Amino acid sequence: MTSPGAAQEVPLRVVDQGDRTLAFVPVSIEDEGPFMFALDTGASASVVDEAVADQVGLELTGERRAVSGILGTGQVPVARVDQWKVGHVRLDPGEVTIIDLGPPRESGGIQGLLGSDVLSDFGSITVDYDDGVLKIPAP
Repeated sequence: MTSPGAAQEVPLRVVDQGDRTLAFVPVSIEDEGPFMFALDTGASASVVDEAVADQVGLELTGERRAVSGILGTGQVPVARVDQWKVGHVRLDPGEVTIIDLGPPRESGGIQGLLGSDVLSDFGSITVDYDDGVLKIPAP
């Protein structure tokens, strides 16, 4: 149990891929997983891989959003997530974009991106690359 004001800690897996360093956190969706999501403060919207969305049965909203990034530009479907958490920390229900993030790679691949739409809800976070921990302020 954490004391009031103490940070909640989520395990962080740091992966060096050539000239990139990725920080992965475990994300459970609708009581399934955990899935490996990359922390991406530069992403305005969180993303779930198509295969993960299918596996957990995310319901599409019917909306499509324009996205652009390293994977290209296009219109992608949006789904509603009612229950999800990063590590043991519950996240507010919300919407995610669904994108085919490609097949798993040697390091396990990316199953989603946890973007600033979710991370900003915490006010501030600390990514401790040395100790492999994401620190989130206690509610």
